[in-house]
Amino acid sequence: MTFPSVRRAARALAAVAALTAGLAAGTATAGTAHAADDPRIEQYRQALAALKPLTRQPVCDQVPEPERWEHAGTPDQGSADVLISAHRGANTLAPENTLKSYEYAFAYGVDLVEVDVQQTRDGRFVALHDSTVDRTTDGTGDIADLTFDEVRALNAADYAPWKGGAYEPAQIASLEEILALAKRVGGGLELDIKGSVTEEGKVAELVGKYGLIEESIFNSADPRIFAAEPGARLIYNRDTWEPGFLINEIGAVFKVFGSRLDEYTPESVAAAHDACAVVMPHAYDAGPDQEVAQFQHARAIGADGVQTNQPALIVAAAGEAVDSALDVRHEGPTGGVCLVNAGNGLGFPGKTVRLAKNGRSADLVTGYDGCADVPGVNWRGASVSFAGDGAVHASRTRLAG
Repeated sequence: MTFPSVRRAARALAAVAALTAGLAAGTATAGTAHAADDPRIEQYRQALAALKPLTRQPVCDQVPEPERWEHAGTPDQGSADVLISAHRGANTLAPENTLKSYEYAFAYGVDLVEVDVQQTRDGRFVALHDSTVDRTTDGTGDIADLTFDEVRALNAADYAPWKGGAYEPAQIASLEEILALAKRVGGGLELDIKGSVTEEGKVAELVGKYGLIEESIFNSADPRIFAAEPGARLIYNRDTWEPGFLINEIGAVFKVFGSRLDEYTPESVAAAHDACAVVMPHAYDAGPDQEVAQFQHARAIGADGVQTNQPALIVAAAGEAVDSALDVRHEGPTGGVCLVNAGNGLGFPGKTVRLAKNGRSADLVTGYDGCADVPGVNWRGASVSFAGDGAVHASRTRLAG
């Protein structure tokens, strides 16, 4: 990085810090001023002006329609290929932020896995949501006070509903492990950079090392990300106060809009799209039973995708089911069968697979890695089938005779 870039990054960081402080002080008066007179607008513009010279984004060829930022009329059509980000991985199928949760998410073909990035005392990056290890592990204390080896020695499945189950013990995933997985399957990371991280530029450098800058997005406004990787995409977490013209200006720097679905309207989505930005709010804020409805509402107002706790449900709702394969395994007394993504080999747990032979049948439910043991030698030569569901296509094979 050149010396002028360092100075620009320092000015941008100062502007962002001032902006954050200003917002914290001004939250109580939100909505009291006319949008054009809101002092926060100028604060935002100053911060954006400091960040913009650091970024390198494709030229936006969208023709702005400012009138639609006030009255959108027919909502925009979101991306034809729905953008799906799995929040902390497939966190209903395996412990959150563990490598297994990310494997299960990528089995469903999601575009991104959301990773809560923390930094250990010795400068390594790991996946953990909380600032302490207390809630999800058998350890205690701030993660910033622990070394990488100390963090990796903890059991990341030491909480309900995982304690005592098939996933215990689990290990807190390193950022390198998740990047390697994403690289292998052709996915990306949504990096939610937490307060323990003091070297955000190094996070971006690490993502760049794995060749995943284009596929990934950063939930951060730290200019050191742009200084390290000018092509990085940052997420802007929408509030409800920003007028359409400011959303459009923000979209020139922050190419992804996130946060709560109830903070979006067809007008705000149109303003973001006119800056060639994408919109992918949460689908999970209204609770697990409402995720599909939230996804459908997001798409109805023009969103390009969502962040979800239940990728299988959203993949099904989006009509983007993935191909499956049944792999026969010969380990163990009677062998087993695994239901996996046909393209990347990652397993689907919790699916029903049927054995059939000579008029008899038996149903197996897949578990860890999408595998199930075959119950006894009398099923040799049996047909094995998965009927398919909304998220995973059907498949069939036969056990060895």
